Amino acid sequence: MVAKTTHAISAKKNFQKKSSLLRHEKTIHEGHRDYACDRCQKKFGEQSNLIRHRITVHEDRKDYLCDNCDKKFGHKKNWLAHQRIVHEGYKEYACDKCEKKFGQKQYLHVHQKTVHEGRKDYLCDNCGKKFGYKQHLLDHQRTVHEGHKDFACDKCKKKFGKKSDLFRHKKTIHKGCRDYLCDNCGKKFVQKSSLLLHQRTVHEGCKNYACDKCEKVFGQKGNLLRHQNAVYDSIKIACEDRKLTYDMHDDACDKAHSYATCIYGARAMTQWSREKVLEKEEEEE
Repeated sequence: MVAKTTHAISAKKNFQKKSSLLRHEKTIHEGHRDYACDRCQKKFGEQSNLIRHRITVHEDRKDYLCDNCDKKFGHKKNWLAHQRIVHEGYKEYACDKCEKKFGQKQYLHVHQKTVHEGRKDYLCDNCGKKFGYKQHLLDHQRTVHEGHKDFACDKCKKKFGKKSDLFRHKKTIHKGCRDYLCDNCGKKFVQKSSLLLHQRTVHEGCKNYACDKCEKVFGQKGNLLRHQNAVYDSIKIACEDRKLTYDMHDDACDKAHSYATCIYGARAMTQWSREKVLEKEEEEE
């Protein structure tokens, strides 16, 4: 007997059971996440995923160890995917816009939607920041606005909202690990993705983001936005005592500010951060 296949039209994903299709549409496309973790408030679409989260994250039960980098996994399929994608370099899904490659098709689709189409459909009501993933919005609200930082470093007591951020902090700050070396200039990176981005933008000259004011081009959209905020005076600064443009602020006000506040509601840059932006621009040149 041939099993009947049910289709999820928007995702083009196939299911053997209609119940699986309905569950997929409810959790993935409609964003229903009815199961919340009582430890960190992270939400899940299925109870089984909540249970798995508790076991692997809060009870730290990860039985699958990668022999190459000592990273542990709570699920065998994640362990196998990690080995195939990270250590064997198996990335068969290439973006036709920037040639970035992904190990899973779903990450390619999200990359194209958020990076090249500029679609960020999830808006934070508190600060107006937009996200491509609903889970990223929920993580942002939980850690930034609600102040949930449940993962503390045992070396310096710094706290993090996500365990992955704690792991990265320990590896880079306390262990000094930078495992990915650029063959062209010798610069080292914490993550392989950062190395690939560096090679693509710095050594291959792939810069797809142009400033509409001076036509300077950048390899990353974030660097373009930082450049525009730092160089041009379209952002006005409101001092505690006077409303001044950025260029007027340093000369007219002798008060020390850790941060100035933009009259449009955004946090503005200090002189130090402006200089850092210009340094980053020089690195890309």
